[in-house]
Amino acid sequence: MIFARVYNTGRMLYIFVLASIAIFTGLYFLSKKFWSDKRHLIEKICSLVFAGIFLIRFFSVRNIQTLSEYFDTFALLGGYQNKFLNLVGNLLGWVEITAAIFLMLRPFFRFKTSVWYVKYFSSVVFALCLIGIYPMLSMIQGSYDLTFTGAMLGIEIGTGFALCLYYFLTGLKRHISKHSYPEVALTATFINFATMQCFIPYFFFGLGNINNHVYDMSIFHRVFIYIFLIALPLTLYFSLRNANPVKIRYFLLIIAIGTTLAYFGTGDWRDLVQPWELPFHLCNLAMVLICIVLIFKPKRLFYFTYFINVFGAILAMLMPNYDEFLLVFDPTVVHFWANHMIAFWMPLLCVALKLYERPKLKQYFYSSVGFLGYFILVFVLNTVFTAYQGTVVHYLWNDFTIRGTDFFFINSTFIAEKLGDWAESLFNITVTWTLNGKPFTIHPIYQFIYFTVYTLIGFGVWFVYQLFFDIADSHYDLHLRLRGIRLDKIALQSSLDGRSLDEPMEKDVGTQLKLEHFSKKYGTNNYYSVEDANLEVKGGEVFGFLGPNGAGKSTIIKSIVGIQPITEGNIFVCGYNVKSQAVHAKSQIGFVPDHYALYEKLTGREYLNYIADIYDVSQEDRDARLNEYIKLFELEASIDNKIKTYSHGMKQKITIMSALVHEPKVWILDEPLTGLDPTSIFQVKEQMKKHAKKGNIVFFSSHLIDIVEKLCDRIAIIKKGHIQCVVTVEEIEKTGMSLEDYYLSIINK
Repeated sequence: MIFARVYNTGRMLYIFVLASIAIFTGLYFLSKKFWSDKRHLIEKICSLVFAGIFLIRFFSVRNIQTLSEYFDTFALLGGYQNKFLNLVGNLLGWVEITAAIFLMLRPFFRFKTSVWYVKYFSSVVFALCLIGIYPMLSMIQGSYDLTFTGAMLGIEIGTGFALCLYYFLTGLKRHISKHSYPEVALTATFINFATMQCFIPYFFFGLGNINNHVYDMSIFHRVFIYIFLIALPLTLYFSLRNANPVKIRYFLLIIAIGTTLAYFGTGDWRDLVQPWELPFHLCNLAMVLICIVLIFKPKRLFYFTYFINVFGAILAMLMPNYDEFLLVFDPTVVHFWANHMIAFWMPLLCVALKLYERPKLKQYFYSSVGFLGYFILVFVLNTVFTAYQGTVVHYLWNDFTIRGTDFFFINSTFIAEKLGDWAESLFNITVTWTLNGKPFTIHPIYQFIYFTVYTLIGFGVWFVYQLFFDIADSHYDLHLRLRGIRLDKIALQSSLDGRSLDEPMEKDVGTQLKLEHFSKKYGTNNYYSVEDANLEVKGGEVFGFLGPNGAGKSTIIKSIVGIQPITEGNIFVCGYNVKSQAVHAKSQIGFVPDHYALYEKLTGREYLNYIADIYDVSQEDRDARLNEYIKLFELEASIDNKIKTYSHGMKQKITIMSALVHEPKVWILDEPLTGLDPTSIFQVKEQMKKHAKKGNIVFFSSHLIDIVEKLCDRIAIIKKGHIQCVVTVEEIEKTGMSLEDYYLSIINK
């Protein structure tokens, strides 16, 4: 009897499968031949039709089954085969959801990874589903009878296989590279866990040990918190942070759809038409909203989930509302954590991965208004459904019994019990009235305080989120810099063409400072602070650098000495590239900044010896130079005192001495004469001339135009990030103007 039933079911089932394959395959090849210009549109329409077929089948039956129901289905086959077929049915039903999601999204995300998932995963899965359709049918509906669900399963598998066949044939030349196999395999495996139905762990492992409760901060509760609150979001963040926004949205959307289907996998269509069964609990609603946000990109709805849902999900996972005696693999427990983890970290990931901007105060205001609307809605629903609970209503050819609800826990003491007697006392202050013979009860003071406190806490944790995002941004910037260093090293090895990494990139240039199409942009600014700057300074020159405040002088100097990264172009110091040979370039430089930063707990001599150690200056050389500079700057009496006791001018002298202790090829000074006495100013100028006469470069930025005019050989003038001119003092003198008049004529153009 059973074999006859299986035969008849199979015959009809494969008729549906083959018909679906024929229809969709024919449609695709017709579109390829006659409507090739509309091919992408037709692909999208067919994927939407497939999505509709999938959802109709998915919601046509209550998907969760017990083990005993699975085993009874195959009682005729006996023990071992029974378990094997149940295993096959469960695995196929599980991975088919993942394959279906890949297939639905394929026409809307047209990058090579999405092609690979359909070609190498969905195609294989749907082919296996054609073979294992009997165990799948039994798993889904608990029998071999050809019901509406069975027919829809046949159509779904046939349609999916046809779409996969089309994508496989049209993408024959798009082969996956060998190094991408692990990425595709690992990602597909991870996504399968997102689409896992909540009864799968129960099927494979049972309920777990009798002592394994995920409640009240037990060891398993803490493990779940560590995994779902910390490990999973961090894993996703580090996996996706280098991807482009389209790929990020693709993967997050797959996870969101998968977990949403897992949530609804415990019910059927009847749960969608009964308002008291709908996911109006805040975290349940968040899961659905995340899918909408990632598909349609409504910003205000996203920020509602960001401000309101994330904090609620954290509280829910810390204080689960399921029975405390449920074991670790109970479907209710798995269902709860899969739902709430998405509500917690998906909005945060969307901001951390820059799909959405960090929210501002106005977004919090809109979210609070939205939360007020949500609170009023669940307040009304809870009050009405609780009053009418037990009442039988008839619609959609079915009788339904109204169930009392407690959406967002505002009609029960679940939260109040955890806060103490004072909260329960507030809850017990009620207002009751009767309408149509039904008692309506509200808790006005408790519910008002509940709303107010939750809104304020949501505002407070916003600043905690901001702190985490700042940390994430700093870490990511460091990651990019380290990656840049690695890439620069590879590029350097290529540029040196087998030469030692200690050699300058530009050979035989001698003492030289060169800017080559240098540009600098800060952060996310749309404008350049310095743009396309070109400059070349040779050994033996005292070079002046003039410009108004904010013109870009300090930006160029800080980029030369390696304090900040270069956005575009190159800077060379004695042939060494500042970007890729930073250490070698810095070893050629002595830098006197406009604002010194010294280790003030050291003595002057200790600090200078410390700098000499950094530059590997021999003891003989450092002693000779330090004795010369100490006498020159009249620091004999104070050189062995702590720097914190020094005056501003003395600290400036120590800064100048530390820049000269290693006899640099390029001496850069940014406003160095501020705070020095006239004698020291004279000595610094003499040292600049002396240093240049040795064949070195002195690069000098100052607002003291008369000193620049008397001291410098050549001068560059910069305005609004652009170098306006590079001239010699002699060329300026030939114009008949002083340097001051010439400077003003350039700046005021």
